[in-house]
Amino acid sequence: MRVDVLGPLRVVAADGAPVEVRGKRLRWLLIRLAVEPGAVVAPERLIADLWPDEPPVDGAAALQSLVSRLRRVLGAAVISSHASGYRLEASTDVEEFARTRDAALWRGAAFEDAPFAVDEAVRLALLRDDLAGLEALAAAHPLREDVQARLMLALNAAGRRSDALAVFARVRSALADELGVDPGEALAAAHLAVLRDRVARGNLPAAVGSFVGRDGDLAVLAELVRDNRLVTLTGFGGVGKTRLALTHASTLPQAWFVELDSAADPLAALDTALGPNPLAAPVFSRLGASLVVLDNCEHVVDAAAALCVRLLAEAPDARVLATSREPLGIPGEVVHAVAPLDLDHAVRLFSARVGSVFDADVVRRVCAALDGIPLALELAAARARSLSAAQLESRVDSRLRLLDRGARTGPVRHRTLRAVIDWSWELLDDAERALLARLAVFVGGATAEAVHEVCGAGDLWDTEDLLAALVEKSLVVRAGERYRLLETVREYALEQNAADPARHAAYYVALAERHEPLLRGAGQLEALKVFDVERANLDAAMAWAVRDDLGTARRMMAARAWHWLVMTKRFEEIHRWALQIPGDPLSEAVAAFGTADVITASRRLWEEDLPTAVCALMLTTGHVWGDADLGERLEALAERMERSPDGWTRAFSALVRGLVAGEFSDGAAPRAEAQYRLALDGFRAAGDRWAVVFCLSCLVMVLINRGAFAEGFQAVSEARQVAAELGEPESMLVPMSVLVQAARLKIRTGDLAGARDDLARVPWSPSDLDRGRIAQAHGEIAYWSGDFEDAVRLYRQALDATADSQASQFRANVHAGLGLALTRLGHLDAAGEEHGKAREAISRSADGPARATVLEWYADWLLAQGDPGSAGNALDEAERLRGGPSGDPAVVQLRHRVRAEVGVDR
Repeated sequence: MRVDVLGPLRVVAADGAPVEVRGKRLRWLLIRLAVEPGAVVAPERLIADLWPDEPPVDGAAALQSLVSRLRRVLGAAVISSHASGYRLEASTDVEEFARTRDAALWRGAAFEDAPFAVDEAVRLALLRDDLAGLEALAAAHPLREDVQARLMLALNAAGRRSDALAVFARVRSALADELGVDPGEALAAAHLAVLRDRVARGNLPAAVGSFVGRDGDLAVLAELVRDNRLVTLTGFGGVGKTRLALTHASTLPQAWFVELDSAADPLAALDTALGPNPLAAPVFSRLGASLVVLDNCEHVVDAAAALCVRLLAEAPDARVLATSREPLGIPGEVVHAVAPLDLDHAVRLFSARVGSVFDADVVRRVCAALDGIPLALELAAARARSLSAAQLESRVDSRLRLLDRGARTGPVRHRTLRAVIDWSWELLDDAERALLARLAVFVGGATAEAVHEVCGAGDLWDTEDLLAALVEKSLVVRAGERYRLLETVREYALEQNAADPARHAAYYVALAERHEPLLRGAGQLEALKVFDVERANLDAAMAWAVRDDLGTARRMMAARAWHWLVMTKRFEEIHRWALQIPGDPLSEAVAAFGTADVITASRRLWEEDLPTAVCALMLTTGHVWGDADLGERLEALAERMERSPDGWTRAFSALVRGLVAGEFSDGAAPRAEAQYRLALDGFRAAGDRWAVVFCLSCLVMVLINRGAFAEGFQAVSEARQVAAELGEPESMLVPMSVLVQAARLKIRTGDLAGARDDLARVPWSPSDLDRGRIAQAHGEIAYWSGDFEDAVRLYRQALDATADSQASQFRANVHAGLGLALTRLGHLDAAGEEHGKAREAISRSADGPARATVLEWYADWLLAQGDPGSAGNALDEAERLRGGPSGDPAVVQLRHRVRAEVGVDR
């Protein structure tokens, strides 16, 4: 059952049906129990609250009768009896609001303005940030005594007792001057309540500014403090530990805030925070059931820990919420690490401080660079008042210098970003400082093994112990098995000039060389993960090497080439590095891509003993030597690799022979298919998923070309399944996108809707050829659905996309397809022009099957022109170029028509 009282009373049964509770006294009883959800309320308190003016003669009997009536309405189990009173056994919006602070739960005046709940209603309204609205209401109605009375009570509940008394004095004067009357009962009662309220509720400072991004932390913290007597919030300086602790403490009836940043004796600081003690009562006896917030414990961590041990033992009803950059390390402590804000909430906080003057993309980049640390965001927002967006963004990488001005009145440790880290640095011992300074060499984090090899002294356990200490002190972030520095801390650590980039580069080039062969075997997935996870460190090592050690740079280029070129198609990235490594054959070949020097550079690489580099280059750019020369070189490469004892190398030899047969020969399509199948067996045995996908993609093209669509679809389905294991199949180097191949096969088997779905899932590519292939596939969908005009439009779109492309085979195929569509529309002259362009483009290719396809569609035009003889000759030549007849139903039907026409002519 659910009971909502933040507005008119509303009761909902477990099945969702509303339950009506009639009668003022009955409703008041339910509301009174809901005021303290989960608590047992004593009968005498219930009687006093339900009959404030005229209590019944037999209060206990009257209350018991009222409870019985309410049980008949709600069910007996909803109101439970206990030796000390009654308790509501239902969920309430009061309880949910205390946990979530969701203002949407409020539907009107809380508790239906029941007099016994005024104090609690005001307290909850304060948590909803309602005081400002109440002050505005009071200002609008200066002589409304009920409003002024509520304002007095709210101000007093907020700790502003003097302001509450000032309201009474002002209203009393106004009533006398304007109406000639004294304050009424409500105002006088409020005045008396404020005067008598001498019970200290705490000393929490009022919140300043907005508080975003911590709803999850607040919910977790509420549960932790409820279930544990000592909770410590840890985290980097300026991450918002104090603000989080104070925000939670403000939800409780009594809480004390004890600042330890300048305290020598935490016990004395607690005594001072509790205020005057005229009777000299023991400190812990004064706490009652309050929450003690011990702030900034890391400064006096041992003394703070000792204080907590005594407090928890001598004040059994009190709880402690500590903030510290490291745990206190005592029994019973529960630690909650406060992380920096995620990017979205960091943007919200920064934007709230600077307004909307900055571009949203600039704000996101600035917030990301500042690690989402609230203090850094606040300091950056302060600088934004004097810097433009471009200036702020350009300087954000120099955080410590940029954020050197803070609030004049804030704690010294929080006035600048440097002061935040200085504070933590001074608390480290010499070994911890040394390791922290050396950790600056890593970018994006590192494993403990890497840290030990690059930075460590002693054995691995010593390094791991120091890392654990730095994690405990919130200066190193651990995620799984990796350790990293926030960029702010890393900048500070770099200033210590203790990093060793040479050892760092030596470790990571060895790591890359160790994992490079694994990219082509059963350990491929793990090797890919290493290259991806360590990308930032590999780049940092490369950046150092191109400046200071070209030998290491060349080793790194060779170790990363396969990953860059084949596994991820990061052509621009490898090209950028290649330009910085002179004298390296592989780098010079890569740097020459797209220039006239590529042939010479590639020939030099061919002479080097770098077979995998040659393979990668061959797969990446297949036209660097010219078709005839390339075919001869590929045959030589296949011969060289076939003699290898390594199974993967022999499989690659078969793949190369298949490419030579299929792409550089006439009449060799059957041999290409056989070689591709042989290569597939070898790659499957080696466990190279990428090579299996590449080989299947090549096989699919052969199968499509000979019209074996069902068999091709089976092969492409396997390719999709294997590619999915690699995570991002569309980023791998393959002859054609697996999704595009699947779509083209579905088109030819009549599944046009499925083809559209596959094409819709193809990610955007910057490549003109990739975009052209998608447009071509959509054109084929239009053609085979009978929409020849749309097919013409899409084929021309594909040609426009590849106007500057060297892909002559692709363009020839599109011209031929355009000729088919124009023929169906009856535009035979225009169709003839397109077939002429297709034949001219394909004439420069040694790919027999590709030339065969162009001739087959040319034969279709010849037949439409009334020349079945020439059409038959074209089909015969296509069969010779392919090495056998096509099984494509459209080609088979065309041949039948040609034979029929030739027979008629004879």
